[in-house]
Amino acid sequence: MGQLFWKLFLAIWLAQVTAAAGVGALVSWHHRSEREAMGGVLVRGHATLGVGAAADVLRWGGLAALRDFLAEAGDGRGPPVYAVDEQGRDLLGRVLPPEPLEQARLWARTGDYPRQIREIPAQDGHRYLLFMPVPEALPGEPPPPPPPPHRYGRPPPWLVLGAAGFLTSLLFSAWLAWYLSKPIRHLRSAFAALSQGRLETRAGPDMGRRRDELADLGRHFDHMAERIGQLVQAQRRLLHDVSHELRSPLARLQAAVGLGRQRPEQAAASLDRIEREAGRLDALVGEVLTLSRLEAGMPGARVEEVDLGELVESIVEDARFEAAAKDVAVVCPELGEIPIRGYGELIYRAIENIVRNAIKHTLPGGRVTLEIDAASDARRVRLAVLDQGPGVPEERLAAIFEPFFRNADGGGPEGFGLGLAIARRAVEAHGGSISARNRPEGGFRVDLAWCREL
Repeated sequence: MGQLFWKLFLAIWLAQVTAAAGVGALVSWHHRSEREAMGGVLVRGHATLGVGAAADVLRWGGLAALRDFLAEAGDGRGPPVYAVDEQGRDLLGRVLPPEPLEQARLWARTGDYPRQIREIPAQDGHRYLLFMPVPEALPGEPPPPPPPPHRYGRPPPWLVLGAAGFLTSLLFSAWLAWYLSKPIRHLRSAFAALSQGRLETRAGPDMGRRRDELADLGRHFDHMAERIGQLVQAQRRLLHDVSHELRSPLARLQAAVGLGRQRPEQAAASLDRIEREAGRLDALVGEVLTLSRLEAGMPGARVEEVDLGELVESIVEDARFEAAAKDVAVVCPELGEIPIRGYGELIYRAIENIVRNAIKHTLPGGRVTLEIDAASDARRVRLAVLDQGPGVPEERLAAIFEPFFRNADGGGPEGFGLGLAIARRAVEAHGGSISARNRPEGGFRVDLAWCREL
C-alpha cells in the first residue's frame, strides 16, 4: 500500500468518526434540550400507556375507580399519573410544581401529544387533566436508580454498538481508500512502462468497468499513448522516406561529378545536372522542414488579415501558365473580397499544392474547377478543387494525405509526395479539415474547410 492509500484511509476514517461524533453530540443535545423544553412532562415511554389507561378508567369507572387506579399506579413501580382539575388540585391531593402543570395545560390546548396528555370530563362536572410528570420534576423524589449490573461479563449495549460502528468504519474506509487508489497505481505503472519505451502500454483494460473520472483519465492516457506511438512511427517513417528520397539525387550528383572528371569536355553538362539536382534537394529539404514545423504545431508564420479572394485569384493566375502547357483549363468564378484571419502563407501553399496536383493529373483537354463558399455570415470557409484525372483507387484514398505518398496508377509526373501532406497540416493548423473522394462522373475532388477567424 502506498502513501496515497493511507492518506485516503485516514482522511475517510477520521471524517466518518468526526461525523458520527458530531451527529451523536447533536442528537444528545437535542434530546436533552427537548427534555428540558417539556417543562417536566413525560411525553415518551410509559406516558402513552399510563395516561391512556387512566383515561379509560375515568371514562368507564368514574372518579372512585380512577382514585384507586392512581393510588396503585403510584406505588413506586413507575412514573405516576396525575389527574388535576380546573383549580390545579390533584385527585389524590399530591403536590405538583406549577411548571409541569402549566406545560401540560398548554399542550392540552394546542393538541400536542394527544395520546400522552388527556383532558377528560367526569360525573362531578369537573374536567380532569391527565398527564405523567418526569420523576425529576416531582418534589422529594430520589434520582433514578443506576442500571442493573451486567451479568456474565456482557458489555453494555452502547459499547457493543460503538465497537461495531468503529470496525465498520475501519473496513469501509479501507475498502474506499483501496478502490480510489487502485486505478492510480495502475496509471503509475503505465506511465513507468511508457517512459521505458513500451508504446503499446494501455491503462484502460486495468480500469475494469469503472465509470468515473479515474477511468476517464485511463482512457485519456490510452489516447495519449496511441498518439505518441503514431508520432514516433511517423517520425521513423519520415526519416526512412527522407533518406530514400535523398539517395537518388545524391547518386545522380555523384554520377555527374564522375562524368565531369572523366570527360572534361562534358563539364558544362555535368554542372547543369549538378545544379538541377542541388535545386531538387533544396526543394525537398524545404518541404520536409515545412511539414516538420506543421506537425510540431509551429507554423513558422504570423497570423494576419488575408483577402482569400485575392489569394485564390493569384494562385489561379499562376496555375494557368502551367496548365496551358498541358492544354488544361483552370476555371474559377469571380471572387470578391473575402476577409479571413490566419496564416496567409500556409493557406496559399495549401491551395496551391492542391491546384497544382489537380493540374498534374488532369488529362490534356480537361479542366480544373475551383468552387468556393464563403458567405459573409458563415463562420467557416469552404473550398473545393475538382479535376478530370484518373482519380485514386478507393483503397488508397485514406493514405493520400500521408507524407511521400505517390499514386503510382495515377499517371503524370511524380513529385516528392509532400504537397497534400503539407496542405492537410496547413488546414488543420486553422482548425479545419480536408477530405478527398473520386467523382462519380470521373475525376477527383478535394474539399477544404477552415475557420474564418483563427
